[in-house]
Amino acid sequence: MPDSIRNKVEAQGKGAPAVPRIRQPRAPTQAPGQPRQDPEHQEQVNFFRRIGELAVLDARYAIAARRTFAIPNGGGRSKREAGRLKAEGVTAGVSDIFCSIARAGRHGLYIEMKSLTGYASREQSEWIAESIQLGYEAATCRGADVAFALWKGYVDAT
Repeated sequence: MPDSIRNKVEAQGKGAPAVPRIRQPRAPTQAPGQPRQDPEHQEQVNFFRRIGELAVLDARYAIAARRTFAIPNGGGRSKREAGRLKAEGVTAGVSDIFCSIARAGRHGLYIEMKSLTGYASREQSEWIAESIQLGYEAATCRGADVAFALWKGYVDAT
């Protein structure tokens, strides 16, 4: 056995040559041809649908709904696209939604949208904490109902 291979085997603490691992393909999580399941996306769509409906029903919410927007920071992208977006200023951890109206001494509202079972990453949690320190309202919300209640409470604050 060549010394280079022997050294690798001994470094691994095994008495026999290492067997290369064969990568097993992942089992599909959905039927072929079906749209990708993305519960966080669906919660965010539901949130924006609800604030849009509220703005139509009650004019007091029209400006706040118009000034609430998504920040397209996440999602699956190619390395090339991710590099291009980073060069444009996309930053890891920035919240998904921003309401750019001041209320009750706060500069605006950041919402990190999560599915009902999702959780914030370290970068997202740090963004939320820093935003609060800088005078913004900010929170991680599991689901459209929680996000809508937070948004409406913020908009109603004086």
